[in-house]
Amino acid sequence: MAIYSRCVNATLPIEDVLRTSFPWCAEWADALQKLFAAYVEAKQRQVVLDYDDLLLYWAQMMTDRGLAAEIGGRFDQILVDEYQDTNRLQAAILLALKPDGAGLTVVGDDAQSIYSFRAATVRNILDFPGQFGPPAEIVTLARNYRSTQAILNAANGLIGHAGERFTKNLWTDRNGGERPQIVAVRDEADQAVYVVECILENREAGARLKQQAVLFRASHHSGPLEIELTRRNIPFVKFGGLKFLEPPTSRIC
Repeated sequence: MAIYSRCVNATLPIEDVLRTSFPWCAEWADALQKLFAAYVEAKQRQVVLDYDDLLLYWAQMMTDRGLAAEIGGRFDQILVDEYQDTNRLQAAILLALKPDGAGLTVVGDDAQSIYSFRAATVRNILDFPGQFGPPAEIVTLARNYRSTQAILNAANGLIGHAGERFTKNLWTDRNGGERPQIVAVRDEADQAVYVVECILENREAGARLKQQAVLFRASHHSGPLEIELTRRNIPFVKFGGLKFLEPPTSRIC
């Protein structure tokens, strides 16, 4: 299903998808094509659509210029958020709705195109301004309200290495705070050990455990650290999800 979904959302033939994203399945291209055909026939026989079909059928409908003009004409303004996380199929739908770009606004950050949800491509946002005549106006939002300038300087330095990007230099009125550190570790297990050592060093320096926090992008990323803390008998509280070693039935409500 992951291979089928990427073929649909990336609008690429199965051979290209297997070569770039699923190389261990490259020898099964013919068998997969037959499987996909049977899957499509089963859906059509039952008159059902899956999530990929919702985009695919919409995009196919928009190839009819009359239908595209009728549907696009129903909306004076079309606003799209997180445009860096859209795929080629979604971009095709959007451009068919407003081919001249009038009333079309997208918001996004090319530097945050790191997840590739549903075959998302950074090319959508990078190429967006030049797809219209005259080109779309670019409004850069560079002021940051959450981080300190030291953190933003580090971010600006990293972003500056991108081979292709929209130029922006993040800034803030919030000064002070420690400079961020770049730490090299071998793997996730070593990362957890390093964090725990820092926690213990801070405690020896007078910072209580309750005064320390470790932040994660997603709750499930905390597993290795939870195991290391538990191994060393260091008490901790987790906010935003179950503990890695906590069975769901043990939660107290």
